[in-house]
Amino acid sequence: MGTAQTDTLFDGPVGSADCQAIWFEDNAILGWATGCTITRGYTDIASPGTYASYGDDSDGIGPSSQSTTDGVVSLGDGGVAVLTFGIPIQDGDGYDFAVFENSLNDSFLEMAFVEVSSDGVNYFRFPATSLTQTEVQIANGGSVNPREVDNLAGKHRVGWGTPFDLAQLSGIQGLDINNVTHVRLIDVVGCIDPQYATYDQYGHIINDPYPTPWGSSGFDLSGVAIMNGWRPTSIDEHVAGINILKAWPNPTTDVITLYNEVNGLHDVALYDIYGNMVQHLHGDGNVSVTLDLSSLPASIYFIKADGQTKKIVKK
Repeated sequence: MGTAQTDTLFDGPVGSADCQAIWFEDNAILGWATGCTITRGYTDIASPGTYASYGDDSDGIGPSSQSTTDGVVSLGDGGVAVLTFGIPIQDGDGYDFAVFENSLNDSFLEMAFVEVSSDGVNYFRFPATSLTQTEVQIANGGSVNPREVDNLAGKHRVGWGTPFDLAQLSGIQGLDINNVTHVRLIDVVGCIDPQYATYDQYGHIINDPYPTPWGSSGFDLSGVAIMNGWRPTSIDEHVAGINILKAWPNPTTDVITLYNEVNGLHDVALYDIYGNMVQHLHGDGNVSVTLDLSSLPASIYFIKADGQTKKIVKK
Protein backbone atom coordinates (compact mmCIF):
# COMPACT_ATOMS: atom_id res chain seq x y z
CA MET A 1 0.00 0.00 0.00
CA GLY A 2 1.40 3.40 -0.93
CA THR A 3 2.01 6.27 1.47
CA ALA A 4 1.34 9.27 -0.79
CA GLN A 5 -1.66 10.24 -2.86
CA THR A 6 -1.89 12.19 -6.09
CA ASP A 7 -3.91 15.41 -6.26
CA THR A 8 -4.40 15.01 -10.00
CA LEU A 9 -7.96 14.77 -11.25
CA PHE A 10 -8.71 11.97 -13.70
CA ASP A 11 -10.73 11.68 -16.91
CA GLY A 12 -14.24 13.07 -16.81
CA PRO A 13 -17.76 11.81 -17.53
CA VAL A 14 -19.23 10.82 -20.86
CA GLY A 15 -19.37 13.88 -23.10
CA SER A 16 -16.29 15.60 -21.65
CA ALA A 17 -13.33 16.13 -23.95
CA ASP A 18 -10.99 13.87 -21.96
CA CYS A 19 -13.45 11.05 -21.29
CA GLN A 20 -11.94 7.58 -21.83
CA ALA A 21 -15.18 5.57 -21.61
CA ILE A 22 -15.87 2.86 -24.20
CA TRP A 23 -19.26 2.68 -25.94
CA PHE A 24 -20.74 -0.84 -25.80
CA GLU A 25 -20.95 -0.99 -29.61
CA ASP A 26 -17.44 0.37 -30.20
CA ASN A 27 -15.74 -1.29 -33.18
CA ALA A 28 -12.66 -1.90 -31.02
CA ILE A 29 -14.54 -4.59 -29.07
CA LEU A 30 -13.57 -8.11 -30.15
CA GLY A 31 -15.75 -10.10 -27.79
CA TRP A 32 -17.31 -10.43 -24.34
CA ALA A 33 -17.05 -12.61 -21.25
CA THR A 34 -18.27 -16.15 -21.87
CA GLY A 35 -18.41 -17.29 -18.24
CA CYS A 36 -19.45 -15.63 -14.97
CA THR A 37 -19.57 -16.75 -11.35
CA ILE A 38 -21.10 -14.47 -8.72
CA THR A 39 -20.51 -14.59 -4.97
CA ARG A 40 -23.09 -12.27 -3.44
CA GLY A 41 -22.51 -9.72 -0.73
CA TYR A 42 -25.06 -8.42 1.76
CA THR A 43 -27.53 -5.71 0.80
CA ASP A 44 -26.09 -3.78 3.75
CA ILE A 45 -22.80 -4.95 5.20
CA ALA A 46 -23.63 -3.28 8.53
CA SER A 47 -26.86 -5.30 8.81
CA PRO A 48 -25.92 -8.80 7.62
CA GLY A 49 -28.55 -11.39 6.84
CA THR A 50 -29.97 -10.48 3.44
CA TYR A 51 -27.93 -10.92 0.28
CA ALA A 52 -28.17 -9.04 -3.00
CA SER A 53 -30.40 -10.97 -5.37
CA TYR A 54 -30.95 -9.04 -8.61
CA GLY A 55 -29.99 -10.95 -11.78
CA ASP A 56 -27.92 -14.12 -11.95
CA ASP A 57 -24.58 -15.41 -13.24
CA SER A 58 -25.75 -15.52 -16.85
CA ASP A 59 -26.36 -11.75 -16.83
CA GLY A 60 -22.61 -11.16 -16.63
CA ILE A 61 -22.08 -13.01 -19.90
CA GLY A 62 -22.21 -11.50 -23.38
CA PRO A 63 -22.65 -7.93 -24.61
CA SER A 64 -23.66 -4.99 -22.49
CA SER A 65 -26.43 -2.60 -23.57
CA GLN A 66 -28.12 0.67 -22.66
CA SER A 67 -30.62 -1.12 -20.43
CA THR A 68 -30.41 -0.43 -16.71
CA THR A 69 -32.46 -3.55 -15.90
CA ASP A 70 -31.91 -6.28 -18.51
CA GLY A 71 -28.70 -8.32 -18.50
CA VAL A 72 -27.54 -6.92 -15.16
CA VAL A 73 -26.41 -8.78 -12.02
CA SER A 74 -25.90 -7.09 -8.63
CA LEU A 75 -22.98 -8.03 -6.39
CA GLY A 76 -24.06 -6.55 -3.04
CA ASP A 77 -21.68 -5.03 -0.51
CA GLY A 78 -18.26 -6.61 -1.06
CA GLY A 79 -19.67 -9.14 -3.55
CA VAL A 80 -17.45 -10.73 -6.17
CA ALA A 81 -17.81 -11.57 -9.88
CA VAL A 82 -15.29 -13.77 -11.70
CA LEU A 83 -15.42 -13.50 -15.50
CA THR A 84 -13.83 -15.91 -17.98
CA PHE A 85 -13.34 -15.57 -21.71
CA GLY A 86 -13.36 -17.70 -24.84
CA ILE A 87 -10.23 -15.88 -25.97
CA PRO A 88 -7.51 -14.65 -23.60
CA ILE A 89 -7.10 -10.91 -23.16
CA GLN A 90 -3.74 -9.60 -24.33
CA ASP A 91 -1.81 -6.41 -23.74
CA GLY A 92 -1.99 -4.44 -26.98
CA ASP A 93 -2.21 -0.90 -28.22
CA GLY A 94 -4.42 1.25 -26.01
CA TYR A 95 -6.94 -0.23 -23.60
CA ASP A 96 -7.30 -4.01 -23.44
CA PHE A 97 -10.74 -4.55 -21.84
CA ALA A 98 -13.63 -2.56 -20.41
CA VAL A 99 -16.09 -3.16 -17.57
CA PHE A 100 -19.70 -1.98 -17.87
CA GLU A 101 -22.08 -0.99 -15.04
CA ASN A 102 -25.70 0.19 -15.24
CA SER A 103 -25.53 3.65 -13.64
CA LEU A 104 -28.52 5.83 -14.46
CA ASN A 105 -26.37 8.94 -14.86
CA ASP A 106 -22.85 10.35 -14.64
CA SER A 107 -22.74 10.70 -10.85
CA PHE A 108 -24.68 7.88 -9.16
CA LEU A 109 -21.64 5.64 -9.30
CA GLU A 110 -21.37 2.23 -7.65
CA MET A 111 -17.82 1.05 -8.10
CA ALA A 112 -15.72 -2.09 -8.00
CA PHE A 113 -12.06 -3.05 -7.79
CA VAL A 114 -10.71 -4.84 -10.86
CA GLU A 115 -8.26 -7.74 -10.68
CA VAL A 116 -6.87 -10.03 -13.39
CA SER A 117 -5.34 -13.49 -13.50
CA SER A 118 -3.62 -15.66 -16.07
CA ASP A 119 -4.15 -18.90 -14.13
CA GLY A 120 -7.46 -18.43 -12.29
CA VAL A 121 -5.67 -18.72 -8.93
CA ASN A 122 -3.40 -15.70 -8.50
CA TYR A 123 -5.11 -12.33 -8.98
CA PHE A 124 -3.53 -8.91 -9.28
CA ARG A 125 -5.38 -5.65 -8.70
CA PHE A 126 -5.27 -2.51 -10.81
CA PRO A 127 -4.00 0.25 -8.49
CA ALA A 128 -7.18 2.19 -7.70
CA THR A 129 -7.21 5.82 -6.55
CA SER A 130 -10.03 7.76 -4.89
CA LEU A 131 -9.99 11.49 -4.10
CA THR A 132 -13.53 11.42 -2.72
CA GLN A 133 -14.15 13.36 0.49
CA THR A 134 -14.61 11.23 3.60
CA GLU A 135 -16.24 13.70 6.00
CA VAL A 136 -19.85 13.12 4.88
CA GLN A 137 -21.29 9.79 3.75
CA ILE A 138 -22.56 9.83 0.16
CA ALA A 139 -26.08 8.54 0.67
CA ASN A 140 -28.25 6.46 -1.62
CA GLY A 141 -28.97 8.65 -4.64
CA GLY A 142 -25.94 10.83 -3.88
CA SER A 143 -23.24 11.89 -6.31
CA VAL A 144 -19.65 10.88 -7.01
CA ASN A 145 -17.44 13.01 -9.27
CA PRO A 146 -15.92 10.59 -11.82
CA ARG A 147 -12.87 12.85 -12.03
CA GLU A 148 -12.05 11.85 -8.45
CA VAL A 149 -11.67 8.12 -9.11
CA ASP A 150 -9.30 6.08 -11.26
CA ASN A 151 -8.94 2.37 -12.04
CA LEU A 152 -12.32 1.61 -10.50
CA ALA A 153 -15.02 -0.04 -12.60
CA GLY A 154 -18.35 1.76 -12.60
CA LYS A 155 -17.17 5.34 -13.09
CA HIS A 156 -19.32 5.78 -16.22
CA ARG A 157 -23.04 5.63 -16.94
CA VAL A 158 -24.91 2.74 -18.55
CA GLY A 159 -23.76 1.84 -22.04
CA TRP A 160 -20.24 3.16 -21.40
CA GLY A 161 -17.49 0.93 -20.05
CA THR A 162 -14.54 1.84 -17.86
CA PRO A 163 -11.39 0.76 -19.75
CA PHE A 164 -8.26 -0.90 -18.37
CA ASP A 165 -4.73 -1.21 -19.78
CA LEU A 166 -2.82 -4.37 -18.86
CA ALA A 167 0.47 -2.55 -19.42
CA GLN A 168 -0.08 -1.03 -15.97
CA LEU A 169 0.51 -4.47 -14.50
CA SER A 170 3.55 -5.41 -16.57
CA GLY A 171 6.47 -7.03 -14.79
CA ILE A 172 4.40 -8.60 -12.00
CA GLN A 173 5.62 -12.10 -11.19
CA GLY A 174 2.88 -14.67 -11.69
CA LEU A 175 0.91 -12.63 -14.24
CA ASP A 176 1.16 -13.05 -18.01
CA ILE A 177 -0.41 -9.88 -19.40
CA ASN A 178 -0.61 -11.52 -22.82
CA ASN A 179 -2.71 -14.40 -21.54
CA VAL A 180 -5.27 -13.00 -19.10
CA THR A 181 -7.98 -15.62 -18.67
CA HIS A 182 -9.90 -14.25 -15.66
CA VAL A 183 -11.17 -10.85 -14.55
CA ARG A 184 -12.36 -10.51 -10.95
CA LEU A 185 -14.57 -7.63 -9.80
CA ILE A 186 -14.96 -6.85 -6.09
CA ASP A 187 -17.65 -4.43 -5.02
CA VAL A 188 -16.44 -1.30 -3.28
CA VAL A 189 -18.32 -0.90 -0.01
CA GLY A 190 -18.82 2.86 -0.09
CA CYS A 191 -19.29 3.23 3.66
CA ILE A 192 -16.92 5.74 5.32
CA ASP A 193 -17.15 3.98 8.70
CA PRO A 194 -13.66 2.40 9.03
CA GLN A 195 -15.29 -0.79 10.36
CA TYR A 196 -16.82 -1.46 6.94
CA ALA A 197 -14.90 0.80 4.56
CA THR A 198 -12.80 -0.16 1.56
CA TYR A 199 -9.57 1.63 0.70
CA ASP A 200 -7.66 2.72 -2.40
CA GLN A 201 -3.98 2.03 -3.04
CA TYR A 202 -2.98 4.88 -0.74
CA GLY A 203 -5.14 3.83 2.19
CA HIS A 204 -7.80 6.44 1.41
CA ILE A 205 -11.42 5.45 2.14
CA ILE A 206 -13.55 5.23 -0.99
CA ASN A 207 -16.88 7.02 -0.56
CA ASP A 208 -19.73 5.98 -2.85
CA PRO A 209 -23.54 5.70 -2.36
CA TYR A 210 -24.27 3.74 0.83
CA PRO A 211 -26.37 2.02 1.95
CA THR A 212 -28.40 0.62 -0.95
CA PRO A 213 -30.31 -1.99 1.06
CA TRP A 214 -32.27 -3.90 -1.54
CA GLY A 215 -31.83 -6.77 -4.00
CA SER A 216 -29.88 -4.64 -6.48
CA SER A 217 -27.38 -3.50 -3.87
CA GLY A 218 -23.78 -2.77 -4.78
CA PHE A 219 -21.99 -2.85 -8.10
CA ASP A 220 -24.30 -3.88 -10.96
CA LEU A 221 -22.38 -5.78 -13.63
CA SER A 222 -23.59 -5.35 -17.20
CA GLY A 223 -20.68 -6.91 -19.12
CA VAL A 224 -16.93 -7.13 -19.68
CA ALA A 225 -15.61 -6.50 -23.20
CA ILE A 226 -12.31 -7.60 -24.75
CA MET A 227 -10.53 -5.06 -26.94
CA ASN A 228 -7.15 -6.74 -27.36
CA GLY A 229 -6.95 -10.48 -27.73
CA TRP A 230 -6.36 -13.40 -30.04
CA ARG A 231 -7.52 -13.19 -33.65
CA PRO A 232 -7.18 -15.78 -36.44
CA THR A 233 -3.49 -15.52 -37.31
CA SER A 234 -4.12 -16.24 -40.98
CA ILE A 235 -6.08 -13.02 -41.33
CA ASP A 236 -4.21 -9.87 -42.32
CA GLU A 237 -5.95 -6.66 -41.36
CA HIS A 238 -4.82 -4.58 -44.32
CA VAL A 239 -3.19 -4.84 -47.71
CA ALA A 240 -0.60 -2.14 -48.45
CA GLY A 241 -2.05 -0.22 -45.49
CA ILE A 242 -5.40 0.36 -47.22
CA ASN A 243 -8.50 -1.66 -46.58
CA ILE A 244 -10.89 -1.31 -49.49
CA LEU A 245 -13.21 -4.06 -48.28
CA LYS A 246 -16.53 -2.67 -47.03
CA ALA A 247 -19.45 -4.37 -45.29
CA TRP A 248 -23.01 -3.16 -44.78
CA PRO A 249 -25.03 -3.15 -42.57
CA ASN A 250 -22.61 -3.65 -39.71
CA PRO A 251 -23.83 -4.63 -37.10
CA THR A 252 -26.40 -6.87 -38.76
CA THR A 253 -29.15 -9.22 -37.66
CA ASP A 254 -29.41 -11.44 -40.73
CA VAL A 255 -27.58 -10.64 -44.00
CA ILE A 256 -24.49 -8.59 -44.75
CA THR A 257 -23.26 -7.36 -48.13
CA LEU A 258 -19.56 -7.05 -48.91
CA TYR A 259 -18.17 -4.54 -51.40
CA ASN A 260 -14.81 -4.20 -53.12
CA GLU A 261 -15.39 -1.80 -55.96
CA VAL A 262 -11.68 -1.63 -56.79
CA ASN A 263 -10.69 -5.27 -57.27
CA GLY A 264 -13.96 -7.18 -57.01
CA LEU A 265 -14.46 -10.19 -54.76
CA HIS A 266 -13.13 -13.66 -55.55
CA ASP A 267 -12.56 -15.76 -52.41
CA VAL A 268 -14.63 -14.94 -49.30
CA ALA A 269 -14.43 -16.74 -45.94
CA LEU A 270 -16.25 -16.05 -42.66
CA TYR A 271 -14.53 -16.94 -39.36
CA ASP A 272 -15.96 -17.05 -35.86
CA ILE A 273 -14.11 -15.49 -32.94
CA TYR A 274 -12.27 -18.76 -32.28
CA GLY A 275 -10.79 -18.84 -35.80
CA ASN A 276 -13.10 -21.52 -37.20
CA MET A 277 -14.26 -21.03 -40.77
CA VAL A 278 -18.07 -21.07 -40.75
CA GLN A 279 -18.82 -20.01 -44.34
CA HIS A 280 -16.89 -19.98 -47.62
CA LEU A 281 -17.92 -18.82 -51.07
CA HIS A 282 -16.53 -17.65 -54.41
CA GLY A 283 -17.32 -14.11 -55.48
CA ASP A 284 -16.42 -14.67 -59.16
CA GLY A 285 -14.95 -11.17 -59.31
CA ASN A 286 -18.24 -9.38 -58.61
CA VAL A 287 -17.98 -6.06 -56.77
CA SER A 288 -20.44 -7.27 -54.12
CA VAL A 289 -21.59 -10.49 -52.49
CA THR A 290 -24.16 -11.13 -49.77
CA LEU A 291 -23.74 -13.50 -46.82
CA ASP A 292 -26.68 -14.94 -44.88
CA LEU A 293 -25.87 -14.91 -41.16
CA SER A 294 -29.39 -15.55 -39.91
CA SER A 295 -28.60 -19.07 -38.67
CA LEU A 296 -25.47 -17.99 -36.77
CA PRO A 297 -25.44 -16.97 -33.11
CA ALA A 298 -24.98 -13.34 -32.13
CA SER A 299 -21.25 -12.74 -31.87
CA ILE A 300 -18.17 -11.13 -33.40
CA TYR A 301 -17.04 -12.52 -36.77
CA PHE A 302 -14.20 -11.83 -39.18
CA ILE A 303 -14.58 -11.82 -42.95
CA LYS A 304 -11.50 -12.54 -45.04
CA ALA A 305 -11.79 -11.62 -48.70
CA ASP A 306 -8.81 -11.77 -51.06
CA GLY A 307 -6.29 -10.98 -48.32
CA GLN A 308 -8.28 -8.27 -46.58
CA THR A 309 -10.41 -8.55 -43.46
CA LYS A 310 -13.35 -6.87 -41.86
CA LYS A 311 -14.71 -7.35 -38.33
CA ILE A 312 -18.50 -7.64 -38.26
CA VAL A 313 -21.04 -7.93 -35.49
CA LYS A 314 -24.05 -10.25 -35.66
CA LYS A 315 -26.77 -9.15 -33.21
